[in-house]
Amino acid sequence: MSNIKTVVVTGASGFLGSVIVDQLLDAGYTVRGTVRSGKAQRVEDAYASFGDRFSVAIIDDLATADFTEAFKGADALIHAASPLAGSASAEVVIKTAVDGTIRVLEYAHKAGIKKIVATASVISLNHPAESKSGKTFTENDWNTQTLEEALQPDYPPFLVYGASKKLAEEALWNYAKEHPELDVATIHPSFLYGLAGRGQVIDVPADGTNGFIYALISGAKGRPLAPQTMPPGYTHVADAAAAHVLALKASKSDKPKRIVSVGGYFTWKEAVEYLYGTRPALRDRLPIILQGYEASVEGWNRYDVSSSERIIGFSKFKDWKTTLDETIDDILSREKRLGVSQ
Repeated sequence: MSNIKTVVVTGASGFLGSVIVDQLLDAGYTVRGTVRSGKAQRVEDAYASFGDRFSVAIIDDLATADFTEAFKGADALIHAASPLAGSASAEVVIKTAVDGTIRVLEYAHKAGIKKIVATASVISLNHPAESKSGKTFTENDWNTQTLEEALQPDYPPFLVYGASKKLAEEALWNYAKEHPELDVATIHPSFLYGLAGRGQVIDVPADGTNGFIYALISGAKGRPLAPQTMPPGYTHVADAAAAHVLALKASKSDKPKRIVSVGGYFTWKEAVEYLYGTRPALRDRLPIILQGYEASVEGWNRYDVSSSERIIGFSKFKDWKTTLDETIDDILSREKRLGVSQ
């Protein structure tokens, strides 16, 4: 772990944040997770067995909070918190993402923290409205969205999210350029699926991107499978979390460390066919693939993940079937705990 012992993780109660916390604790680090006040007790209870190696810092608003106490005695920051697509107006989503990132960086810098890892996205590498360009994007590419574009009336929430991630990352690298003593890395996963961490706080079988998988096994019986309108890229949440943890040990570089973390690609058609063949108990819950339904990973954007092996030595991503199975297992276990029946 070199000299890093205590790590602050923002968004610790979230899907990715909770898995990052799990992996840090399992690796021997001490963790302080930022959470909203309404979730603090549940997160503390989830990690009670770790004693003083885990603590909570209550942060209700990234863009206005005082992080002084959160960063006391910390050696590194993993900034995983970010507003979700459609969670608020475009202006609020973007302002929270950008201002929250800058504020976290300022407080971390003031506390003497130099090692910083932030969650970005492949959506920072290309314009999200151009997902079927057929091109392969690398860590050197950038989404071309502008603030003015994202604030247009009726701009789709997913495109707003793309702009928020791009603009927040841009703000981070501008800050790093002004403070060259900082050692910064960004992690760029695709759609995250998989098993959530101990401290994720949700009261439904699935939310966020796992909700896309849940949609495959929930809904009216005999419904047709919806068209493939979403990019087929995926990242197992455990692989994305591992990239963050490994980046803590990566050497400082004169070039920006943008680490692309994409496990591969699969379509909803492939997922439904796989589940139909491997999970007979779910067959009545799966949508019907109508005759003539077409779906392929061809033509969609691809991502070069060589930066992952080069910078953090990680290349063994979980395959899509394992990722899908673990996501379904997580959803079904939550259904059982919540008493949800289909």
